[in-house]
Amino acid sequence: MDHKQITSTLAERMGLNSATVNTLLGSLTDIIGENCADLNSIAIPGFGTFSAEKTDEYVVTDPDGSRTLMPPAITVKFSPSIILRKKL
Repeated sequence: MDHKQITSTLAERMGLNSATVNTLLGSLTDIIGENCADLNSIAIPGFGTFSAEKTDEYVVTDPDGSRTLMPPAITVKFSPSIILRKKL
């Protein structure tokens, strides 16, 4: 399912137009992104939890002996809730 199909399905089920659903989905992704950038977790009951983990910088050595410094990064992990796992 792609973004257009998700938008149209949500619009039908909620009785809204696609523009409103796009705005709502955009706001949701912005909120999740902002909170994960601050290393906060977001729990959505019945769906799951988004949690952010920060990895420190580290040095990678290539097979030819050259070394590269990898910058710190924030990765987002999703853990589905038990309810969602049972439905799948």
